[in-house]
Amino acid sequence: MNLNRASRRRLLVGFGVASSAVLAGCLGDDETEDGDEDVEPEDEGGETDVVEIETREGDGDEPDFVFDPVIAELEPGTTVRWINTDGVFHTITSTDSLEEKTPSDEFNTQIASEGDTFEWTPESNGVQHYYCEPHVGFMDGSLIVGDVDEEERDAVEEAHGRDEEGDEREDEVADEDADDAADIDEEFVDLTGEDRVEIETREGEEDEPAFVFDPAFAIVDEGTTVEWINTDGVFHTVTSTDDIEQRSGGGETFDQTISSEGDTFEWEADEPGLQPYYCSPHAGFMYGALEIE
Repeated sequence: MNLNRASRRRLLVGFGVASSAVLAGCLGDDETEDGDEDVEPEDEGGETDVVEIETREGDGDEPDFVFDPVIAELEPGTTVRWINTDGVFHTITSTDSLEEKTPSDEFNTQIASEGDTFEWTPESNGVQHYYCEPHVGFMDGSLIVGDVDEEERDAVEEAHGRDEEGDEREDEVADEDADDAADIDEEFVDLTGEDRVEIETREGEEDEPAFVFDPAFAIVDEGTTVEWINTDGVFHTVTSTDDIEQRSGGGETFDQTISSEGDTFEWEADEPGLQPYYCSPHAGFMYGALEIE
């Protein structure tokens, strides 16, 4: 997958004295020198108190999911509002480095469903990076707040670029996911006769994928309580789907995070039939199904 983000939009909120007027009078269809499209806030010429950043599915050569715009420039005191528009579970997690992507203390919030929002207001000049924890490998963004020197701005631009080596590595990861999926044991384990069934998340062993549900495929009685338990300390979701081959979106029956070791999610299998499910961050290889009798 090509992660070149030059086509993704960039938002610039002007720095006025009496008001937050929009900079660059030639906004509209004009583009910046680096090819990023400047996006004009809706309240053209008026005060701009809120900057909106959407989550959406990627287009063309973009990653599966993106923050749009990926880079936003704004004044201190401007509120940033992230909006979930794709209905996929995301987090807004601050970080000091887009290379290491470890959480910082500024914010770490879920926007799990379509229409969910999160707001944060920076009060001082500087750069604030952030990312989505379930999609940490490719979904991130940056805020350039107030007076930031050219060197820092260049570093932000570079952080959101991808060279050929990065593109090749993403292709390798996609191939590895496909190989992992081919190694999954889809044999159903008979757990009928039990009122309660536990399914653990764990790291894979030997030829297994990196992470697995154990047991991933199980036969249970109608009315059985199924409990998923995080035993590996890695961020996972338990997300329902109607088709095991379509492991994106979904979540109409259940969509729950079990993000830390010891976290659990319970669901009652109250209708006969097949209920496939998967982990959103590891959808390429971490999935299973319940056959309810």
